[in-house]
Amino acid sequence: MIVAGSTMRGEETAILRAFARVKTTMVSAMLVLAPRHPERFGEVERIAREAGFVATRRSELPIDAEPRADVVVLDSMGELAQLYQLATAVFVGGSLVDHGGHNILEPAVFGKPIVFGPHMQNFTEIADAFVTNGAAVQVQTERELEEVLLGLLSDPVRRARLGAAARALVEANRGAKEKTLAVVADLVPPAASGAVVRPFRLVH
Repeated sequence: MIVAGSTMRGEETAILRAFARVKTTMVSAMLVLAPRHPERFGEVERIAREAGFVATRRSELPIDAEPRADVVVLDSMGELAQLYQLATAVFVGGSLVDHGGHNILEPAVFGKPIVFGPHMQNFTEIADAFVTNGAAVQVQTERELEEVLLGLLSDPVRRARLGAAARALVEANRGAKEKTLAVVADLVPPAASGAVVRPFRLVH
C-alpha cells in the first residue's frame, strides 16, 4: 500500500499516472491519497475515477469486508499517522508541485521508506539530511516517481533499509536544539506507547 500524504492540487494526477504504471506490474497495489485540504476530497475522488481507477473514500469503506478499490481518498481528519503505520511506502506531498513540501518526520518515526519530489524548500535542512543519510529518496520527475515506487514495492530489503535509516535519523536528532528538528518529540504518536490503532482494513 502506497500512502501519498498531504497532496496538493496538480500532484494527484501525476501520482495516479505513476500508480497506473505500477499497477501494470503489481496488480494488487493500492494507493491512499490524503489531500492536504478537506474541500478537495470530492475533487480528488473524481480525478481518481476519471483516471480509470475504482476509487472510494475512507468514510465509505466497508467495516467487515476488504475494500475493492484501487484508490482510497482519506476524507477523515487525524488518521494520516495511522495510515503511515500501515504503509508499504510513503510519498510526502506538496513536493511534486512548487509548494515547498510537507514534514517528512511523521512517516519517519514509523520507520517507513519515504519518497518526495524536488520542491522541499520549506524543509530543506531535514530533506537534505534524510537524502544524505540514505533515509529517503528524492525524485525529480513523474517517471522517476514511478520507477522508485515500483522498486520499493518489489524490494523488501531496500524498504527495510530506508525505513531503518529514517527511524535512526529521527532518534539521533531527538534531542537536537535546532528548531526544525525539535518537533520530533511531538510527532511520536500514542500508538508508540501501546495505544490501539483504529481498524483500517486495507490490502497491501
